[in-house]
Amino acid sequence: MSDATVAGPPTISTTIRVLLAVAAPRTRMHMRRLLAGTPGIDVVGHAQSAAQVIVLLQRGGINFVIADASDDPLLATEISTAARDCGSGLIVLAEADRPAPPGLAARAQIIPRPADLAGVLPQSPFQRAVLSALSQRATVGAHRPPVNNAVRPRRLLTGVPDVIAIGSSTGGPQALPLVLGPLHTRVRQPIVVTQHMPPAFTQLLAEHLQRSTSFPTVQASDGMPLMPGRIHIAPGGRHLLFARKGDSIVCVLDDGPPENFCKPAVDPMLRSIAELFGAKAVAVILTGMGHDGLAGCRSLVSVGGTVLAQDEATSVVWGMPGAVAQAGICDAVLPVNHLAEKIVAIAGGRP
Repeated sequence: MSDATVAGPPTISTTIRVLLAVAAPRTRMHMRRLLAGTPGIDVVGHAQSAAQVIVLLQRGGINFVIADASDDPLLATEISTAARDCGSGLIVLAEADRPAPPGLAARAQIIPRPADLAGVLPQSPFQRAVLSALSQRATVGAHRPPVNNAVRPRRLLTGVPDVIAIGSSTGGPQALPLVLGPLHTRVRQPIVVTQHMPPAFTQLLAEHLQRSTSFPTVQASDGMPLMPGRIHIAPGGRHLLFARKGDSIVCVLDDGPPENFCKPAVDPMLRSIAELFGAKAVAVILTGMGHDGLAGCRSLVSVGGTVLAQDEATSVVWGMPGAVAQAGICDAVLPVNHLAEKIVAIAGGRP
């Protein structure tokens, strides 16, 4: 007859530095309680917004971020790219009735969490699942794009554009309302947006933008005509392209491979814009990691289009806008709260 044994928590041989991306104070308290006293685990702090998480990640030294999807479903999605680029692991806690979106499964370890953490005890299945995930230590790195402050914008081009295209990633959901809100009733051109997000979240983004800006906003569908005075959001999992159909320009949802590790990506959208609209297009590159949008902006500039970029000081991450600024292909590099006025001026033929 063999004796039954209960296994202890997974052994962690080196210190794992953990950041809690949890807004609810009670959830934070219980997560600290469950992690406290475990050798090799150091909860180094907490953050309540994606911007705070990204700043702390960029400072380096974070092995894992634990995010609670029940607090803010968009937060876990937005920080997933930053965690990957900084070499940090991401653990997402999700309640059974509010599961994490499928798109996160490839970027994070998803752990089901009880609705009430108050009754969760040490060595419970939930605690063991978290510790097991943490034992798969991430390699800590600090991805920081090279900074070149000697940006020399090109002379602004003249003429009234027919379309405004915006690309964004990390920090984009916060920056987009600041840019788009002041355009409502002042810009009649159709606006197209590619924000790096997985499926299920781009529809939420469209609804959020319509509420926060009063701008008619839709998630683009295949064959949807580009309409003046409307924002068209690229859906998660598809690149947003365009085609001419009679007298209209319509949206084309492309299921091609990811570009720059993203789908939707900004580059294919801008290439399609450049091909159809040429010099009658404006591209705006907002905060985000990496360099998605650079190749597309080069294509647009080669046919006479206009490129604007968010400046470093107001970007959560000056990767995407920094790449186009440093390439010397921008017509203007501006703080996020100044971009709208520049767009209004260009849209009215007053560069």
